[in-house]
Amino acid sequence: MKIVTIKQALILLTSLLLASCTLLDTQQLHDNTGKINVISNYEQIRGCHYISELVGSEGHWYSFFFISNTELTLASINDLKNQASNVGANTVYVEEHMGFGTSVTFLGQAYDCSAP
Repeated sequence: MKIVTIKQALILLTSLLLASCTLLDTQQLHDNTGKINVISNYEQIRGCHYISELVGSEGHWYSFFFISNTELTLASINDLKNQASNVGANTVYVEEHMGFGTSVTFLGQAYDCSAP
């Protein structure tokens, strides 16, 4: 039977802690997403061009202990905005919030609401 030395245990623990820090990063906004509107009133997208369905999510079974609900929610919205930007949308209509115990997920639709 091999005995783990204190030095080996400390190296392993340090490696795990550093790895967990990168796993706890939340979604950040991309540079070009600042002008994307997130709305929940269907009347506001009347006359807009539908582009695609979106699912914005943040959180994992191991991260909800370390990240607040507010941060999880904002990161999930950031995820929606980043996806909307990727498909050329300027507006996201949020249909539904799915409440999970360890994450936040929003269902939405991407629209182009540019003036005709």
